[in-house]
Amino acid sequence: MHQLGALDNLMIAGEMPNIPLHMSALMIYDTRGRRGATRVYNSLCTRLVDVVENHFPILRCRLEEVPLNLDKAYWVQDTDFELGYHIKRVALPRPANWQEVYRLFGQFHAQPLDRSRPLWELMLVEGLDNVAGIPKGSTALCMKIHHAVVDGKSALRLITGLHSPDPEPGAATFIERQPQEPVDAGDFSPPSLLAKFGLAWWHSVERPVELIATLGKLLPGLWPAHRKDPTSAAKGSVPRTAFNHFVDADRVVGHVRLEKPALKKIVSKFHCTINDIALCVVAGTLREYLLAQDCLPETDLQTLMPIDIRHEREDGSIGNHVSIARVALYTTIDDVAQRLRSISAHASEGKAQGRKGSNRAMLELADEIHPAIILGLSHWLVTSGHLDDLPQPVNTVVTNVPGPRGDAYLAGAKLIDYLGFGPLAPNMGLFHTVSSAEEHVNITFLSTAAFVGNGSDYQAAMQEAVQAVLALGGSRRKRGK
Repeated sequence: MHQLGALDNLMIAGEMPNIPLHMSALMIYDTRGRRGATRVYNSLCTRLVDVVENHFPILRCRLEEVPLNLDKAYWVQDTDFELGYHIKRVALPRPANWQEVYRLFGQFHAQPLDRSRPLWELMLVEGLDNVAGIPKGSTALCMKIHHAVVDGKSALRLITGLHSPDPEPGAATFIERQPQEPVDAGDFSPPSLLAKFGLAWWHSVERPVELIATLGKLLPGLWPAHRKDPTSAAKGSVPRTAFNHFVDADRVVGHVRLEKPALKKIVSKFHCTINDIALCVVAGTLREYLLAQDCLPETDLQTLMPIDIRHEREDGSIGNHVSIARVALYTTIDDVAQRLRSISAHASEGKAQGRKGSNRAMLELADEIHPAIILGLSHWLVTSGHLDDLPQPVNTVVTNVPGPRGDAYLAGAKLIDYLGFGPLAPNMGLFHTVSSAEEHVNITFLSTAAFVGNGSDYQAAMQEAVQAVLALGGSRRKRGK
């Protein structure tokens, strides 16, 4: 039997019809027409068989939940698993430009995954004939996979299992060329009814004991004399913005692109990271977008930033191994250079705090509170409207999901762009992802029409923020769209 971890189980049971908790990616290949797209489709099917059988057996598994949320759910092998169900092939509607890519991908991301089957899906999109900055006849691969199945680092490993560093047919994939990592094969046989309820009873007995032990780990760090909160750099509570209200079921996406040579100049000049620059772009976007609507709060907006805490020995394991940091975006600062310096200093403190052992103890704490209590309280807060009465924890999310390093090929077609996207959450209607290709970095946004309309105004604000940041390095971005 393979039972979900506490955080993974919360992501499963905490889903709502308007808030599916999967992550997604958009990968674009230079296929030079329909024949190239067919080769990519055939190679994709072949490589998926190897990935599922030898590296990610979890992709053959479906959920088996415990009635009344008496215990965490289980992953069990789907005896009716059919690869063809998980792969679709469509053509991009005319005029086959970025707006159609965004619209189609937004619809793809908005649809929840089928709980009766393994929680992942792919969609191959042919005919990217009029997409600015992309060769005519290119093909896109849209992927979505539930966040309970993999986190960002595991998702990257999955993607490397589909690609090779060489364009030759039959070339070994990245994952085949790496040292063999431990695979979390587990026992995915379904538990008997007696085993499910027996374990649920036993867990109800041991949880209170383990809860006391975990609180013992946490209390010293919570004691005021020992606590250093990096978010104290941002004065005042987290303000509520237009994005921090009820989230609709539709999804609107977009992105901007930054060339790495220009970014490296800023990194050298300000002694910061590319992620700091991305945070500064997001901050500038929110500042300009909310100023245009005359609703920029007088206190700094803050973002949640996931941090990977997976140990090296856990690289082959499934599920999530993440902590979080809260980082001030300094949206009250008009000067871009000053804002970047402030974000860089605050982000490094937040990430250091997020990697501390106390954050693993917080994950253990979630494991030791009965899931029915957590989920019942969460659903009551959302459905009753009382979630609005609670303090806003953060205003948005900014996460970093790197793409494959170096050139990557699928059936000889070069991967020329990679965009990542994450899930929205109750009262959190805006998500940003920083994803990298070989020569550039993309910053994507995901929201709903109620917050950003068709996304064009928010994307324009992102483009202006990019221009302002790149000016710090003495270069300006070429407009591609």
